[in-house]
Amino acid sequence: MGDLRVSARVISDGRHQAPGATLGDRSCVAQCLYLHEEGEQFYYPSSRSTGSAARLGARYLECALVQAASLRWLAPDCELLLATNLAKRDSLSRRGRALLDRIISLGVTLVPAEYRHAPREATSEFHSSRYVFDAIEAISAGRNPDGQLWIVDVDCVWLDPQAAFETVAARTGVSALEIPYPPDWEGSGYNREAIGALGTRLGACDPAPPWIGGEALAGTVGELRGLMEVCERLDEELAGIDVSLPTEEQLLTLAGGLRRVRFHNLSTVVGRIWTGRRHGAANPSDPAALAIWHLPSEKGLSFRRAANALLRGSETRLRRDLSSRELAGGRFNVSSPRWSRSLRDDSWIAASKVRDTLVRGG
Repeated sequence: MGDLRVSARVISDGRHQAPGATLGDRSCVAQCLYLHEEGEQFYYPSSRSTGSAARLGARYLECALVQAASLRWLAPDCELLLATNLAKRDSLSRRGRALLDRIISLGVTLVPAEYRHAPREATSEFHSSRYVFDAIEAISAGRNPDGQLWIVDVDCVWLDPQAAFETVAARTGVSALEIPYPPDWEGSGYNREAIGALGTRLGACDPAPPWIGGEALAGTVGELRGLMEVCERLDEELAGIDVSLPTEEQLLTLAGGLRRVRFHNLSTVVGRIWTGRRHGAANPSDPAALAIWHLPSEKGLSFRRAANALLRGSETRLRRDLSSRELAGGRFNVSSPRWSRSLRDDSWIAASKVRDTLVRGG
């Protein structure tokens, strides 16, 4: 009973077709989730879980469940996929298995995808970020190249799917979120200027190309497949000069700077929003105008509470909140939370840090 094919519809070759549907006749949204094995080294700063692979997996499944619910309720005809390397339910915790079952109950199809695009140099920080290319490869195989496809991080909430779908349908080329980092911002490894300097070793390159976020990539199946192939070739060129870019954002930004991919900015549709009082990030000026919220710092907080409600079958208030930008802002801490919620969140974060320290033995 541990084999996922017993309990879920699974795409094995990219040619799954839902009953009554024609490939390409509706929008398809795919979340991607790489699950670590126990003993692997990993570090995801916003995950609020560093000690256990099983607990980390459950944390991300909570997000995937909430995003799937937001799409299923607001875009009932949308095709929902989850690209994952998970092979057996037994590798999940009991909570993880319950979350997976609830995700599948929303009509989400699992797409097996091995991690073939991992960075050449081993890294624990954001180790799975390049898994997005494996998701594109697995999902695009055998599909209508003209169908609309979104590949999104699990920690996103959809507020107006139709507006997002229509924006991308009106464009030609890959849509992605440009992050307004300063050219010389002190990021992790490479900033925009460093990517520009690296690019000049491969050809004509913008000196400080726009930073391309990896939380949402959208376009036709063929366009996203083409993006993956461009990044594969670019990675081979980097290997030839003994350079490795560990994250998908670095590789996407370089591809854009070299003009090998034409990106359309999704900033009017998607926002990367950091919540809480200590992030210091430049958030979108008007989150209420966006169709999709990417909420990295809400893992373990509002995503966990919403997932708990879904597991209990208490979804009435969550449905209501997702139907209103104002209510959703309160639920997901996009607007200023009540002091009682801030106190509860801070207490949970502190307890999580203590628990993870104990698990690591430090």
